[in-house]
Amino acid sequence: MTAADTTVNESRERLLDTAQHLFHQRGFKAVTMQQIARELGVKQASLYYHVPDGKEQLFVEVTTRSFEQHRQGLQAAIDSVGPGFAEQLAAAARWFASQPPISLMGMVYADMPALSDRNTQRLEGVAYRCLFEPIATMFREASMRGEICPMHPDLLAGSFLALMDGITYASSNQQASPPRAAMGEAIVSLLLDGLRPRAENNGAMTYALSEN
Repeated sequence: MTAADTTVNESRERLLDTAQHLFHQRGFKAVTMQQIARELGVKQASLYYHVPDGKEQLFVEVTTRSFEQHRQGLQAAIDSVGPGFAEQLAAAARWFASQPPISLMGMVYADMPALSDRNTQRLEGVAYRCLFEPIATMFREASMRGEICPMHPDLLAGSFLALMDGITYASSNQQASPPRAAMGEAIVSLLLDGLRPRAENNGAMTYALSEN
């Protein structure tokens, strides 16, 4: 690789990093190429060397890269704790709590409608492969081992991701909310044990939320 190639790659990475920060902070529609150029301290026209098709191409590349980073980290977290479902679920929750929020719902309802059908379908496929598939596989394999009851793994994966996404909203919009890691632990406990308190080891029952 020549020095010129290295410079181009470094410029591209700076562009992707800056755009990712701005898109995440403000959303696709609110960010302009002019703002990105200003943040980088370059002329707007120079951005089109890296993304000839403009802002939408840049958003797709940035989001694809972000999802792929999540996939690698998420899979590594799950693999690091062995085959036990409870441990894998807790590791996945810790991973999401340790990362900048994805805001999947905001992306679905605010960003996706502004994209072309082709790019929407592309990002939906990337999101499934990088986020849904590792979680769905975890649920599917746990069911096959008899650790959890049979249920559609995509439904379970979607529910888990929605709960993780909800942590983002709660942590940023509720005063004195617990740390994201603590909320993640609570969600894991909810999924593993449900809302009804279990019997104590000594046989004494605690109060239940319902008698049914």
